[in-house]
Amino acid sequence: MDRTAARLWTERLAVRLIPEEPDAHRCFLALVEDACPLGGVVVDLGCGKEDLLAFLKVRAAELVGVDIDPPAAGQYHRYLRADVQKEIPLPDNSADVVASKFLLEHLRDVKGFLAEVTRVLKPGGTLVLMTPNLLYYPYAVNFLLSRALPQSWRMWAVKAVTGRGRSEIFPVYYQCNTPRRVEEALESAGLEVDFLDTFADFSVTAVVRPLGLLAVLYEMGVNRLGVKRAKGFLLVRARRPRR
Repeated sequence: MDRTAARLWTERLAVRLIPEEPDAHRCFLALVEDACPLGGVVVDLGCGKEDLLAFLKVRAAELVGVDIDPPAAGQYHRYLRADVQKEIPLPDNSADVVASKFLLEHLRDVKGFLAEVTRVLKPGGTLVLMTPNLLYYPYAVNFLLSRALPQSWRMWAVKAVTGRGRSEIFPVYYQCNTPRRVEEALESAGLEVDFLDTFADFSVTAVVRPLGLLAVLYEMGVNRLGVKRAKGFLLVRARRPRR
C-alpha cells in the first residue's frame, strides 16, 4: 500500500475538480500570522517536532513550543515540557497568540485546557485552533471505534488500515469536535469566537485511490448541497476580551 502516492493523487484530483476549495493548513497559518503583533509572544501548544510556526521568527519576539515530549532543540526560541490539559507552564497574561493544531481531539479535559489558555493569553490575545470535525464521516467512524474498542486496539486498527507509523497515532476522545460544541466551550471559557469555519480533508482516507476519489466526490457533494458543516476540519479563532 503506497499511501503517499494515493494521497498525492487525491490532492491533484481535488485541485482539478474543486480548484476553488481553500487549503485548511494555509488558512490556519494565515490566521496565526495575522494575529501575531510585531514583537509578540506566540505559543504553539502540542508543537511536536514540526516547528510549524518557525516562519514567524521574523515577526515575533518569542516563539514557545509546548509539548509532552518537545524536541531537545529546534527553530523556536524555547521549548517547554508539559501536559497541556493539566497546565501550560507560562505566566498569566503572557501570550499574544496561542495556536494549536490537531490537539483538541486528544484531550480528556477540554474545559481545563481552555481555562489554561484563557489564563495565559493577554487581554485582547488570540487563540487559533485547528481540529478534526466529528461530523465528517471518517472521524465519526474513528469516534465510534474509540468508544467500542480499547484505545490500543483502535490505534492498531488505524495503523493497519492507513499504514501510518505507531508514533503518529494517539488516543482520541473528541470531547469538543463539532462546530456547536467548540463554540460553546470557547465561550464558556470566556473567549469570543470571531471566526469558525470548516474545510475539506482529502487525505485522511486517501490510503488507496478509490477512497481518495470518494473523499473528493464527498466534498463536491457537500459543496453542492450547502452542508458545509460536514467538512473535515474545524478552524476557529477566538479572542480574550480586553475588559
